[in-house]
Formats: sequence, structure tokens, C-alpha cells
Amino acid sequence: MKLTPAEQTLLAGAEGRAAQKALEILAALGKIYGAKRLIPVTSVQVSGVSYANLGEAGLQWLAEMAAGGGKARVLTTLNPAGMDIENWQA
Repeated sequence: MKLTPAEQTLLAGAEGRAAQKALEILAALGKIYGAKRLIPVTSVQVSGVSYANLGEAGLQWLAEMAAGGGKARVLTTLNPAGMDIENWQA
């Protein structure tokens, strides 16, 4: 998959470990699906907001991304949690 100079800079880690890891994942998925390049987006949707989806490994990954400076760069929405997120144990 062809990366732009800006994407190559991210992949090299110039903007932190979280951005680097995110681009590693996107590049790997692009390779799997035979993408020629990444496309610009103005918004994204994140699924798997439940601990049941993520588990301990997912929480660890999120903590590592946050520690590495990870931040959304475009408008980002989440799937609904499917339960009362404040009183889920009630």
C-alpha cells in the first residue's frame, strides 16, 4: 500500500507511539484487503465499547494508546453501550 509522506512520518514514530501504532494497524489492514492507499475521512465510528468486547487485553491496549499520546484526530462517535453505563451493576 502506498503511503503519503505524512503517513510515512507517522509510521516512523515522529508523532508518538500511539499514532505510529494506529498507522501500523491501518497499514496492515490495508495490506490484507489489497488497498492501494488510505483515504481521507472527516469522521469515524468506534465499536466495541463494552468490557465484554475488550476484556483485560483491550483495556491494556487502550491504556497504552493513551500513555502514548493517543487522541482522535477527526470527529469520533461510539456505539451505544446497550446498558445504563452509570448503574450497570444495579
